[in-house]
Amino acid sequence: MNRLRTRLAVASFLLLGLAVHDAAAQTVKSVAGTYAIVSTDSFGKGARGYLMLAPDGHYSLTVMRAALPRFASGSRTKGTPDEVKAVVDGSIAHVGTFTIDDGGKSITFHIESSTFPNWDGTMQKRPLKLSGDLLTFTVTAPSGGGSSTDVVWKRVK
Repeated sequence: MNRLRTRLAVASFLLLGLAVHDAAAQTVKSVAGTYAIVSTDSFGKGARGYLMLAPDGHYSLTVMRAALPRFASGSRTKGTPDEVKAVVDGSIAHVGTFTIDDGGKSITFHIESSTFPNWDGTMQKRPLKLSGDLLTFTVTAPSGGGSSTDVVWKRVK
């Protein structure tokens, strides 16, 4: 009887280990997808943008204020100082790779290139929460300064 209990205990332990391993292996795949921004304090009400998380670990993120000024010149390279400042203050984009860490509780962006050049080549680890189609992470050091802010995204179907 003890031998049977031992075998059952070992089998249960092995199955539990496989289940935990499979859940961890699926974490990047479970968040992969395209998300539209729902809310962020940094760019105000009605912010626009997308977060694209590929199953292979690449990503692209773009966020901008609801309304950015049109350039009177009609050329993005000939904006007035005020027009350029409004666009820089009202948008952020970066691309690179990402990992899901801490058992799915954080996302780390390995930023290759950003419209805020100070972020180029940096890593940013952000607390992460996934609830149904909503993905939320906290930006602890926003590019525009200030305190941390939550960014909420909704999976696009």
